[in-house]
Amino acid sequence: MVLISTSALLMTACNDKGTKAGPTSSQLAQPMGTGQPGGSSPGGSGTNGQATVRTIGKTGWYEGFDITVDKATVIPDESGGAKVRIDITYKNTTTDNKTLSIVPTLLVGGQIDDGAGFDNPAVPGKGTATGNVTTSVKKVGDAQHLLDTLTVVYGTAAENQTLIPLQAEGKVVSTAPKALPISGTLVQDQTTIQITGGTLTPSYVKGENGKMELALHVKIIGGSGISDGGANIFYEYFSVKTPDGQNLPADGRGPINELLERNQTIDNAKDFAIFVVPSPGTGTYVLSYDATKGASTAPTFSFTVS
Repeated sequence: MVLISTSALLMTACNDKGTKAGPTSSQLAQPMGTGQPGGSSPGGSGTNGQATVRTIGKTGWYEGFDITVDKATVIPDESGGAKVRIDITYKNTTTDNKTLSIVPTLLVGGQIDDGAGFDNPAVPGKGTATGNVTTSVKKVGDAQHLLDTLTVVYGTAAENQTLIPLQAEGKVVSTAPKALPISGTLVQDQTTIQITGGTLTPSYVKGENGKMELALHVKIIGGSGISDGGANIFYEYFSVKTPDGQNLPADGRGPINELLERNQTIDNAKDFAIFVVPSPGTGTYVLSYDATKGASTAPTFSFTVS
């Protein structure tokens, strides 16, 4: 089954998919802000001028990244406030060089810290890089209590969110991507389509809260009868019937566009037929391939996502 955290948090954030992504260098996304005041519990750590460091080690998922909040550090200053730094590791699970398309959010006691700065790195395909969140608080009575109030958030309540709380008992709110061991074959005239695997992940597109992306990897094989000049293979030739009976065409976010020559095999790692399906995305699907746009019978292939 697709793993979904049992905790939930509703919020309205000021950033969304239309927000310009943060910088890709080691510079902070914005100057260190004023933050929110921390807790006032007397006798807490961090009041004697020493830094307080908490190991977090929590992971969530967003836009093809495995995102791990590694640790958080509170460094008190002479005026009774403190600087806060949260160290984060981004693992890019895709083959493309990527940077987050959104600027994340830092919540302090459930409220957005507009002064928080984010370093969102550019990460090479299948690589890792480190980033951070920084902010300042005007007054800290107890550094441990302050850390308990912090949550790093990716996305808004209008989309599928990921929330990573720094409190030890706090549960990560995120949906893990799922690899699908799917295999099947569709043959139409001189074209053979082989499905060699897939993934099921949340959609992070604006307005698609509660939607999943079902991505099927496509291997394309040309027959000996393909005419001179080859045959074009497009994503529009694919569709699925969902478990609830909807007939959905492949989405343009999986832009299959290949010219298939006679006796050629195209096994492009980026060729995925992608369908936006209702969450949780489980059940039995029927995949169709039709390059004739209804002029001949479309082959089908049935598979189950569990």
